[in-house]
Amino acid sequence: MKLIPLSLIVAMLIGCSELANKDVGDSVIIFSNKEMISDKTSLQIKLSDFILKKSTNVTNDNLDIFQDTWLYSFKTSYEGSKSILVELKEHQPVAILNGGKYLTQSGKIISPEVNFKKLDLILLKGTNKTLPYLLDSSRDLQTKLNKMDKKLVSFRINKKDILSAVDHSGTEYIFSKKNFRVQLERLEDFISFELNSGNRDNIRYIDFRYNNAIAVKYG
Repeated sequence: MKLIPLSLIVAMLIGCSELANKDVGDSVIIFSNKEMISDKTSLQIKLSDFILKKSTNVTNDNLDIFQDTWLYSFKTSYEGSKSILVELKEHQPVAILNGGKYLTQSGKIISPEVNFKKLDLILLKGTNKTLPYLLDSSRDLQTKLNKMDKKLVSFRINKKDILSAVDHSGTEYIFSKKNFRVQLERLEDFISFELNSGNRDNIRYIDFRYNNAIAVKYG
């Protein structure tokens, strides 16, 4: 995790050790330039514990307390004798994974604490090795589905390299990894046809794995 240099933290704390016995809300103030994902109160307590209570023994081992949070980095400034200002940056999630994990914009997999802002993200199901492929492919598929105002909610790959995607209306799309790009073009043609036919809201299942045909189930 990228954090401010430890020497800077120590230098800042030398001049404000008297804050250690004060109330957390009075001594450490956190803020971000973006809307925060974290539960502010719990993160503030963790930061206070790191900056104030552990100020006499700041080591790399102390950074472990942030592994279950959204915290990516932070920098501090000392304001008079009243408070320490902490400007933080959070991990930016791009997808939900199994087991309460999240894939971040920087490619990290994190398992944040329970209390945080509800996130509207696609669920990716696959091995860690396939996650970059799943993310890129889901974005390509989403671009096609935008024409029908559909939003993907999940995208997965199984051991046989079969891709399965589900949109917010419950429609399932089946592809093969080997021919995914070609099958996306066929999806685009199919979408154009369905937009003209008026049947797009009744589709429940589409399988593009056939060489010269597609299987469609209406409901």
